Amino acid sequence: MGLNKIVGILIAVIIVGAVAYFALPGFRSKVDSTYDKHFGWTPEARKKDPVGFIDYSIQKLGENITKFEEARTSLRVQQGKLDDLKRANSEKIAFAEKLLAQLKAGYKEATAEGGRGWPITVGGKSYAEDDLKTQVSMSLAEKTGYEKIVAQAESGVGIAEKRMRELVTRISESKSKRSLLEAQRALVEVNKLSADTEKLLSEVNDVLVENAAAMETSGPQTIEELMKAEGSAAVLNPDTEKFLAD
Repeated sequence: MGLNKIVGILIAVIIVGAVAYFALPGFRSKVDSTYDKHFGWTPEARKKDPVGFIDYSIQKLGENITKFEEARTSLRVQQGKLDDLKRANSEKIAFAEKLLAQLKAGYKEATAEGGRGWPITVGGKSYAEDDLKTQVSMSLAEKTGYEKIVAQAESGVGIAEKRMRELVTRISESKSKRSLLEAQRALVEVNKLSADTEKLLSEVNDVLVENAAAMETSGPQTIEELMKAEGSAAVLNPDTEKFLAD
């Protein structure tokens, strides 16, 4: 393989890598965290310039905390919307159940031996037998759809709560390490790097890598994203005859 061809391939790889870096946030985050850990603040670099690493980490942890708190606020907003969605559809379920009970009672009254026959009036509306069965079928389908949405909303709330707990853990750990670093900075400037401080710096580096990974899944979540984990709200075909016969 000629030198020009090799250079051409390398240039193509570099271009593709650059496109992926700027176009894909997840890819960019992994590259950045990997660089910081392996090509930036390696154990040797931290030992050589502990104050520099402390300053870098204090700034980076502050940025992480801000982003995590913003993500937590966004999740709270979406959780409130999911609660509203659950409440609204629970009310629709109650209304559908009330109407279905009235339709069933009317059907039994019309079809009972010696009953008054058709049409009947339910909720101020007149129904022939076929019309009533159509309404029952529609109401059962709607009720099933509302129940699916309520289940999805409940699942979405659970997912939001779990992610918020994870964010609280990241925020708490980041604040704790930042406070320790701020307390250690002056000591490190005066004294040589102790074994305990070196261990702390290593732990801080691990926290920064974990934070970078958490950034990939802690961005603002919408209702659609939170509910998607539960699956789509498929509407089942109701058994109208069975419902009316029960």
